[in-house]
Amino acid sequence: MDEDISELESVRKRPGMYVGDIRDGSGLVHMVWEVLANALDEHLAGRCSRIAVEIRQDGAISVDDDGRGFPIHDLEGVSFLERALTRFHWSPTLDGHTPHEHVGLHGVGLFPVNALSSRLTVECFSGGRRYEQHFERGVAVTQLIDAEPASRTGTRVTFVPDPTVFTNPAVDPGSILHRLRELSSLLPGLRLEFEDHRRHRFEQANGLQGFLEPAHEGSSDTFVVATSIGEIRVDAAVRWHSYPWSTVESFANIERTTGGGTHVRGMLTGLGSGLRLAARDACRGRRARQLTRVVSQGLNAVVCVRLNHPEYEGPTRDRLSTPAAETAVRDSVAEAFAKVLRDDRQLLSRFVSRLDAAG
Repeated sequence: MDEDISELESVRKRPGMYVGDIRDGSGLVHMVWEVLANALDEHLAGRCSRIAVEIRQDGAISVDDDGRGFPIHDLEGVSFLERALTRFHWSPTLDGHTPHEHVGLHGVGLFPVNALSSRLTVECFSGGRRYEQHFERGVAVTQLIDAEPASRTGTRVTFVPDPTVFTNPAVDPGSILHRLRELSSLLPGLRLEFEDHRRHRFEQANGLQGFLEPAHEGSSDTFVVATSIGEIRVDAAVRWHSYPWSTVESFANIERTTGGGTHVRGMLTGLGSGLRLAARDACRGRRARQLTRVVSQGLNAVVCVRLNHPEYEGPTRDRLSTPAAETAVRDSVAEAFAKVLRDDRQLLSRFVSRLDAAG
């Protein structure tokens, strides 16, 4: 019990260490991402196809999914649900499930969300029943209750940010709206809904292809890579436009990597390797760096890798450094791009002309 109190006091005394700034609104948004991350795990495991986020008029925030339902079996004398909501766990997940991905900069689990909420309710729909448990400022105020029959499965977490902690406990809907729209492209097949007195629905069947901006005049068709090499999942969408600048956006485990990293490097070298495979004579004697420059001109692309143990260059996790990610992206992009060039002689001629002009 003393350990429980110590953990709870630590979160409430130093909330910024766990969720971020408690004054500018980013800490509140991070709490939403922590709850959303649990629902995303269900989708990644193939058990959830819909997640709904709602900001209610009374200030409560709700995240509802149609997954299996939060585990409710006994653990250490209490329900698994209560254990997850009232204690830290020092592993990626309390139950060790995979895949697991974080939506924010760091994952701290549901306990800090509970600790920093004036009230929080978890509803679990499982086995034909609806269970619920209520908490206040990180402490369970009821036991797990078998409330009523239910015809659905899933979990709904509803929490009210504590006004004694947050300077302004109102969540900015704009930042949530933008991220959900982004996630809909990163996770095709998942329907994301958002309501803040308005109702929004995001579902991007084309995946990353839908993430790219609408085609510019003179742009080529988009080609898509969606494959796995070993334990690494590679998704990329690539096209070129007539403008000289390039735009590459990148993600690792659906978290934006603003500094790029090995997966971006792998994509660029993969494009160069694909050009070499499709035009061996034109590329003979050319350095890899030169080929990369040629394929980078006018490039508009996005790349996302998913891997179990990502490595980053710094604590902000904005630049991926996992060597295996570079190899996986390079090999998958090279093969796909070479096929595209063999089928599209006009696009191939375009890059060969650039090589000739480069001397």
